[in-house]
Amino acid sequence: MHSHGKAVVAGLAVMLAATAQTLVWTSRCAVAQETGEQVTMEESADAYAKGDFKKAIDVLKVLAEKGDVLAQFRLGHMYTEGKGEPQNLALAAGWLRKASDQGHAEAMTLLGRLYLQGAGVDRDVTEAAALLNKAAEKGNLEAQRYIGKMYRGGIGVEKNVVAGLVWLQSAARGGNAAAQFDLGLIYANGDGVQEDLAEAENWLVQAAGNNYVAAQYLLAQNYATGTKLEKNIGLAIEWYTRAANAGLVEAQRDLGSLYLKGPAGTPEYEQAIKWITVAAENGDPVSQSNLGYLYATGSGVDQNEVSAAGWYEKAANAGYIRAQVALALMHERGRGVEENAKKAADWYRRAALAGSDTAAAKLGELMVSGSVPANGDDNAAKWMASAARGSIAGALTWLSDEAEKGSASAQTELGKLYADGKGVDPDPQRATMLFESAAENGDAIAQMRMARKYATGDGVTQDYIHAHKWANLAAIGGDEEAIKLRDTFAKLMTQEQVAGAQKLAREWIASKRKDQQ
Repeated sequence: MHSHGKAVVAGLAVMLAATAQTLVWTSRCAVAQETGEQVTMEESADAYAKGDFKKAIDVLKVLAEKGDVLAQFRLGHMYTEGKGEPQNLALAAGWLRKASDQGHAEAMTLLGRLYLQGAGVDRDVTEAAALLNKAAEKGNLEAQRYIGKMYRGGIGVEKNVVAGLVWLQSAARGGNAAAQFDLGLIYANGDGVQEDLAEAENWLVQAAGNNYVAAQYLLAQNYATGTKLEKNIGLAIEWYTRAANAGLVEAQRDLGSLYLKGPAGTPEYEQAIKWITVAAENGDPVSQSNLGYLYATGSGVDQNEVSAAGWYEKAANAGYIRAQVALALMHERGRGVEENAKKAADWYRRAALAGSDTAAAKLGELMVSGSVPANGDDNAAKWMASAARGSIAGALTWLSDEAEKGSASAQTELGKLYADGKGVDPDPQRATMLFESAAENGDAIAQMRMARKYATGDGVTQDYIHAHKWANLAAIGGDEEAIKLRDTFAKLMTQEQVAGAQKLAREWIASKRKDQQ
């Protein structure tokens, strides 16, 4: 199946689920095949129920060709599913059109969805609205929900928040769980209506009671945190459990975490481990990391560092930063895995590049100790600076030595330390000198620093010409912030000043090219 087809099926999932009852086909409508044999809707229903979709669709074709409206709808439905024959949304739309023309509300609803998505037909929101409106007037709850949302959004119809709300209420009162959920959100957020948390809770509870998993999860979250609804841990556990049992991984994760914290303040490890394990096995990286922690510390389970490392690795491979740091530490110390400084550094590096200051400092510490080389790592100065902020002995010395050797990145990172007073006593003058050297050596971050310093007169004489020059040079690589800063400066300068700044930038570039020859 093409990816577009898969997306359409996913997009129609809610509506198809709502019409699933119609697939229990009990009509006894019979027509004659060309062979003279009688086929019935009951035969197609029986074949569908047994998974014999080829027979089911073949029978439907005979009945649909004879004008049976229910067969036309169900044939179109099967073409959207890709059962019995390859998915064919164009054929589906054709049969749904025939059924719609005969007034079949469910066919109108499904065809309206196809027009809304441009699936099997050219996208036409006006036609979608017309079909859905007709189906809604015939009492189709799903259509009422969609036309309600379209009125609220002004899609295919003139925007009318009141009319949209009326249709959503009609669908919700009829028992449509998705519409009940929609109303819950509308009243909770005051979206086009006055915020009414009691009404929001009412609709969300109805939707949740109708097994709408998103409503169950949202209720659980709000009962757990007291964000929109009064905090009620008992109700939070009830709805988390229902959503978790329905297979929602996020609910399994949150339920496990709730038990781990302890509803009454004391961890309930048995339930915590049960749900954290379920979520972890279902691929949730947060739960995998939490399970790694439980095994690493022996909290609620027998301590098992091998299992801990295994779960941390799953979460780390999924990009969960906390697990990457934990796994790196296990490799560094040989806990549950073979001691391996290189692997530790690799995991610290991945976490550091994703923004972990802890990992950056640990990586710098490994480099200072000589466990892994700093040479060959373009970000070594950054890692060393993080280590220096953490007062790791030797990191500051390394940065100072590299800065003296002319390393632009070391000069920039050392300049940041002196500017911020992190790991060293603050020294604005030295910071400015280091930034200027780094800027001259081509470091874009330092060039931006100098641009701002010249613009404000921070440590240098205020000068928009030099501010523009450095911002312009920093923008060479396409940095949007530098471009925006340069253009802002230009608005504060005369044309002659801008020309002078551009001349300085060209001269700087020319001098660097000459040095490289």
